[in-house]
Amino acid sequence: MARLARTAGLTDVQQEILSTVRSFVDKEIIPHAQALEHADEYPAEIVEGMKEMGLFGLTIPEEYGGLGESLLTYALVVEEIARGWMSVSGVINTHFIVAHMIKQHGTDEQKQHFLPRMATGEVRGSFSMSEPDLGSDVAAIKTRAKREGDDYVIDGAKMWLTNGGSSNLIALLVKTDEGAEKAHQNLTTFLVEKPSGFGEVLPGLTIPGKIDKMGYKGVDTTEAVFDGFKIGADKVLGGAPGKGFSFMMDGVEVGRVNVAARACGIAIRAFE
Repeated sequence: MARLARTAGLTDVQQEILSTVRSFVDKEIIPHAQALEHADEYPAEIVEGMKEMGLFGLTIPEEYGGLGESLLTYALVVEEIARGWMSVSGVINTHFIVAHMIKQHGTDEQKQHFLPRMATGEVRGSFSMSEPDLGSDVAAIKTRAKREGDDYVIDGAKMWLTNGGSSNLIALLVKTDEGAEKAHQNLTTFLVEKPSGFGEVLPGLTIPGKIDKMGYKGVDTTEAVFDGFKIGADKVLGGAPGKGFSFMMDGVEVGRVNVAARACGIAIRAFE
């Protein structure tokens, strides 16, 4: 069926990627989307297929095992995926955000540790700013990390983690004591490695069951509860306490590309 429009000037590589993704969506997502949506079932087989295609490493540089593609390529891929089922685009969005944050702001050690495994989809990211009493008002964050020697101890509750149960890496924004007058300068981003799943996944870290949503099914949305959770200072993103707010905002900005692209994908499917 004819499409509304095609993006002009794409390279042969971009066209090949999009053709492969389009075929995958037609064969592996659209025939199963309705059943998975109604069952609120995580699309495990679809995720495995995306791993095989290298989509989790789409924008990760080639030196770390990714495809090194542009933001435009990413947007067009998300558009194709959302054309099949919007929830799948949510599976890769938080992963993409966290990979971007590490690529742009991580230490060399953090890049070497995380990015190659993120490129294969072995490590998949989730993103945590919100709390039960706040959304985008990050100045009101209550979850706190207190420095104890070479470690930090984190206490508090976070809310609305997309992929909170299925991911095994959380980019976590919390309050630290930096002595700054402005609230956002006392915020730090931690890279929290954890097993996937629900319950007390690590000592002091509990991922309760999925939050029941009216829509956006399949992709898991959760809380994360920290109670005396200990993490090393080397897990501070970029080794830069107090800069977490700017790092997270950088991630949010590119994450919005996904949200816009998925809207286009849904519109295209409606037209079709």
